[in-house]
Amino acid sequence: MFKMKKEWGDWINPLYLPLFTAIPIDLWLLIKKGSYASVELSMYIIAILFLIFSGAVETSQEEVKHRLFGYIYLVSALIFGACGLIIWLG
Repeated sequence: MFKMKKEWGDWINPLYLPLFTAIPIDLWLLIKKGSYASVELSMYIIAILFLIFSGAVETSQEEVKHRLFGYIYLVSALIFGACGLIIWLG
């Protein structure tokens, strides 16, 4: 039982959660045609905030892998925020 739980825990690592949730949502909302509805705009902002939070938490860890993913999350939040602002102003 514990061995199965350990294997399941290695396969689903919380470190990779933003890769499967926030980044695809932001990419989909960036390439979507038409204007944003209020729900889509809220989802876009929440996904960016989730990336910032995940990046801040991961960069405080001592392992190199966690820091690398933390910086990836912070840079992707910056890029998504800048692209969203450009689309909104344009």
